[in-house]
Amino acid sequence: MDRRTFLGGMTTACAVLSHGLAQAQDYPARPVTILVPFAAGGGQDIFMRLISQGVSDALKQPLVIDNRVGGAGNIAAGAVARAAPDGYTLLLGTAATHGMNQALYKTLNFDAQTSFEPVAMLAEVPLVLVVNRDVPAKAVAELVAYLKANPGKINYGSSGVGGPLHLAGELFKTAAGVEAVHVPFRGSAPAITELLAGRLTFMFDTFAATEPYIPDGSLRRLAVASGTRASNAPDLPTMAEAGTPVEAYSWSGVFAPAATPKPIVEQLRKAFSDAVANPALRSRLFEIGFLPTPGNPDSLRARVGTELVKWKHAAETAGLKPQ
Repeated sequence: MDRRTFLGGMTTACAVLSHGLAQAQDYPARPVTILVPFAAGGGQDIFMRLISQGVSDALKQPLVIDNRVGGAGNIAAGAVARAAPDGYTLLLGTAATHGMNQALYKTLNFDAQTSFEPVAMLAEVPLVLVVNRDVPAKAVAELVAYLKANPGKINYGSSGVGGPLHLAGELFKTAAGVEAVHVPFRGSAPAITELLAGRLTFMFDTFAATEPYIPDGSLRRLAVASGTRASNAPDLPTMAEAGTPVEAYSWSGVFAPAATPKPIVEQLRKAFSDAVANPALRSRLFEIGFLPTPGNPDSLRARVGTELVKWKHAAETAGLKPQ
């Protein structure tokens, strides 16, 4: 390389760097849009709307929520992966977009690990193992014994094939060494209806979905499928404490397109993390089943890696092949 070529390359690099710094210093100069890959009124949408005002206040610009529904989250994820890396188009990522879908779809127009810049882990939505009131089990070990005494005769429900509730059930069957017949429904609500009617024995679902049926004993929670006890139910053991280690939950995290400047990522991280940690929102978030777990980009990146391995294993266990 001659001197002129070297100096030309250095000049170009400096120009790119200075442009990125200037861009970060001016950020945000207009509203920021976050794509939520679920319909308005759903849990993830409500969650984002609850914290959006805090994010807007921190950024001094509106946070616009765009419900980009379709493809189990793949449409929204693909759109953000292709967006300009300037911090103005973000994704509310979940266990579906950054875990399950990689195991369930042959072709995706994004890569969960390389197409995005992780910004912040926000919250977990742990799943709980519930049984109906007629099931003779008040603990996980008793349910396992009941299943082993009735191999292949017990049904469990979910919100659909390949979803978190289904795969949680498959993880449980593997961990416990039991057999049960999966019955998928179009959504969680009809599955719970069948559970209440006694046509299903057990299922995994969120705190929020099961709460209306707990006080009168119609449903009974046996354990939470998370690494630690849920702060909104400290007396409920984890699946691991109950002797059958299963971790299954959805979660919420913010992602920007790959190559978004680090100063912008840091500004966004602080805005979202502070908003979700607001004590005034804690009880409302608990009501919809979200447990605030703010984390930095590195922790979110590590979470994605773990999720990809976990859900690939769960899909293989369930005999699900990428479509």
